[in-house]
Amino acid sequence: MVLLSLLGYAALSAVADHAVPLLMRQAVELRAQAVEGLFVQAGQSAQQVQQDLLTRLRAADTEAALSRFDELFARGPDGLWRLRPGKVDTANAPTLYLHHGPAGPDESTRVRAAVSYDLFRERGPALVPPFFSAYMDFVEDGLMVYARGVDWGSGATADASNADYPTMRGADPQRNSERRIFWTPVYFDEQAKAWMVSVIQPLDWQGRWVGTVGHDLSIETLIDAVAASRDQLGMQLILSAEGDLISHPDLRDRIAAANGQLQIAGLKDPLLEQVHRMVSNAHTDRGAGLSADGTQWIAWSRIRGPNWYQIYLMPQSRVDGLVMWGMLGLGGIGLLGLVPVLWSMRRRVNTLVVRPLQHLTEAVDTLGQGQTPTPVALDTEDELGRLARAFDCMVSELVQKRAMATAQAQALQAEVDGRRQYMVSLEEERARLFALLGAMKLGILFVTTENQVTYCNPAFLSIWRIEGDEASFVGRPASDIFQAVQHGPTSLAALAHHAHHARESLVAPGLSSRYEMDVGDGRTLLLRSHPVHDSDKRYIGRLWIHEDVTRERETAAQLIYLAERDALTGLYNRRRFEDELLRFFRGYERHDRRDPRDPSDLRERQGALLFFDLDEFKAINDTFGHRIGDSVLVRVGGDVQALVRQTETLCRLGGDEFAVLMPHASVEEAQHLAERIVRAISEGPFVIEGQSLRLTTSLGIALAPQHADNAEDLVAHADAAMYQAKHLGKNCWSVYQPGHHASQETITRLAWNERISRALERDLLRLHYQGVYDAATGELSHLEVLVRMRDEADGTRLIAPRQFIGYAEKSGKILEIDRWVARESIALLGAQPQLPALAINISARSFDDPSLPAYIAGQLQAAGVAPQRLLVELTETSAVSDLRDAERFIDALRHTGCQVCLDDFGTGFASFAYLKHLKVDVLKIDGLFIRNLTHEHDNQVFVRAIIDVARGLGRRTVAEFVESQEILDMLKTLGVDMVQGYHLDQPQAEHPALATSAV
Repeated sequence: MVLLSLLGYAALSAVADHAVPLLMRQAVELRAQAVEGLFVQAGQSAQQVQQDLLTRLRAADTEAALSRFDELFARGPDGLWRLRPGKVDTANAPTLYLHHGPAGPDESTRVRAAVSYDLFRERGPALVPPFFSAYMDFVEDGLMVYARGVDWGSGATADASNADYPTMRGADPQRNSERRIFWTPVYFDEQAKAWMVSVIQPLDWQGRWVGTVGHDLSIETLIDAVAASRDQLGMQLILSAEGDLISHPDLRDRIAAANGQLQIAGLKDPLLEQVHRMVSNAHTDRGAGLSADGTQWIAWSRIRGPNWYQIYLMPQSRVDGLVMWGMLGLGGIGLLGLVPVLWSMRRRVNTLVVRPLQHLTEAVDTLGQGQTPTPVALDTEDELGRLARAFDCMVSELVQKRAMATAQAQALQAEVDGRRQYMVSLEEERARLFALLGAMKLGILFVTTENQVTYCNPAFLSIWRIEGDEASFVGRPASDIFQAVQHGPTSLAALAHHAHHARESLVAPGLSSRYEMDVGDGRTLLLRSHPVHDSDKRYIGRLWIHEDVTRERETAAQLIYLAERDALTGLYNRRRFEDELLRFFRGYERHDRRDPRDPSDLRERQGALLFFDLDEFKAINDTFGHRIGDSVLVRVGGDVQALVRQTETLCRLGGDEFAVLMPHASVEEAQHLAERIVRAISEGPFVIEGQSLRLTTSLGIALAPQHADNAEDLVAHADAAMYQAKHLGKNCWSVYQPGHHASQETITRLAWNERISRALERDLLRLHYQGVYDAATGELSHLEVLVRMRDEADGTRLIAPRQFIGYAEKSGKILEIDRWVARESIALLGAQPQLPALAINISARSFDDPSLPAYIAGQLQAAGVAPQRLLVELTETSAVSDLRDAERFIDALRHTGCQVCLDDFGTGFASFAYLKHLKVDVLKIDGLFIRNLTHEHDNQVFVRAIIDVARGLGRRTVAEFVESQEILDMLKTLGVDMVQGYHLDQPQAEHPALATSAV
């Protein structure tokens, strides 16, 4: 064995010395070939671009090219020539910056700029995807660049220059007389946040050097691959022919500090110096061998293009270790040959002796414990077989005798148990009944037909505050209990009526009764009486149920208060305002039937409406946050409330908008109150974070019937008057003036209000659908419902929501639109059970409609739709602006079973802080952070933070405005749950998912 081991070790060592360099060289050649493909492609592309550009320049019409230059470019205020603003399209065309005087570039420069722009616009989108950019330098100090999504021209400042770029120095005829293509050193691109290398082809035209063409290539992936290459066998690195380290697993930071040109000579690393000498002295593109000190195997292969070398290092100690493991494997194979023989002998002994004895022993133990063992059943003719058969016969006889004795005992026990169980069940039923009655919070009293108490529970005594226990009243007349009540005269009078009713119940035993009474300590009790009959329907007494409903009545009163009050200021809300306005005009219609010449009746017919908001209130929210903004609104509401009479109604309509309805008020009274409100707000100092600020307001007055004879027109004219006050300079009030009402803004707003009303009446609203997809699988998650309006004049034209939603929110019509969208969406879900979930958008104005969640729940129930199939989207800005209203609204929606999504997340002040208040299921990341995600590092950081926070809180995320494959790939990497955008799906009325689910 020892001799064989020595021979095996020698053979394995010899094989390793020949195989290791061959395998290493093969591996490093494969890696080099995989890397150099992109470099070779880039060099060929740069040469092709140069040839195409020269061809176009030779064939160019000079006059047409000069005209094209004037069409495309213009000189900016800083002196740089750039693309005209309307021509900038970074996704499909290049950008330019060019230094030149006020007279403009010369003819040659302008021709080159126009021709190269058209070339890169046509070829750029197809050239760039493998590379980062394609560009042309001008010797006149300018740069034409196409890099998808990057506006190089706008980013250039007046001192931007490419005169000293490596691209220009390397193309200078004094340094590159052969006009050969060349590669720049590695550099870090601040725009792309990545390590780059450029391939450059000099450009000569009309007998002189005019610039360069080339590509930038990102080598970030190559550097990362090398940095992660260290394994159990060895490591990789990339080395330039001049001795610069391009990538090394352990020296990445030092390479970055040296701007990508870290000299091996400066590192004083013996191993790297041996590698450089071996590669330099070999004078071959590829090779492998042992280092001079014999500690490392080194393999290399040249990467064409930038003239780099892919290096692979493997320590000799690891080769020796592999040889030793091979030897151990050979020895183990020999030892394993003995295992089958030993295993076969052990199995034979176990089968013939051990297992029969084990079965017999277990059977004896089972019989000794009083149980029936399984028969041993040995078929052998030896001593063990005969013993097992005798034991099985003995067990069979014992089992028969035991069965007969057990049957007799069971018959006797069954009769005893039956009688005992009946008694126990009766007692348990009685105990459960008394436990149930005793645990109830309702007061329970049973009386017989003779009005004798048979039972009362502790809750009954507690409600009436009777001293003693319930057992002391059993068998006594019911009047004894009422006499023990410790209450005042009011309660005693009610109890006397109660006792009289109890006596009357004996005359009419089949009747039930119910009434409420107030006791003297502020509580309200509900008293109910029911007849009790036995199984033969004979009347045997009455059941009295007494319940303390004080909290329920207080809760009902509080709900009424909350339904018509603003949660922040305590003032009346929009719903109460609209009710009061309608009530005023109903009274106005009644007064219309009286004598209009009666002065007292004339005052009853008139009234005023005051609209006002805070000037520049948004600046307070943006500067100090919504908590300070809320305190300002509370302060303003309190100050104005002190000025309003009891007959007048002050309401907060939402945000910083307030209204005062003055029924039976003259114009003088309205103007007097308006002046006091404007003065009170402007003269009241507000101290915010140590700063004393003064607020102002703009207030509008509309009078009835002078300005309007209906609620809608009165609101519109008061709103118009408020805007007239703002046009007068703010911090003032204005009475509605029809002559000044013709501002374009007001006319447009009123016209849109009328169009929206007609659209609702004539069914001109339409629904479109856009898919929201699972980011990981690409499957459709749900559809977002988007509303459109059909144009009355042109039935084929649809009006986008951004044109009318703002006016609908201002006029309140958005509440009807929200209900229409919810109703139509739920009906569609009911008609197509296989359709994925739908997401509908709800406006902030619906926070003032507490009945909307109940309306949605009713529609879902009527259509037979599971609430989980409906997702309600609320914008973050609207939810945060009315945070308390939003909290209650979201809780009510979640109570219906619907999912809630917070739209445009990330735009609000302290967005993350509001998540603990707004219990939503889904966060939709604002498209502002998604559009330029692949080119904006800050956006990537923010989106990753949103996703991590949402995942930690158990919420899902949706990314909207996904408009390219690159954005989609990055979102998958960041871990977003769902995606939505034009790259995946566009809003459409006939979405494919509708047809699929209908089938």
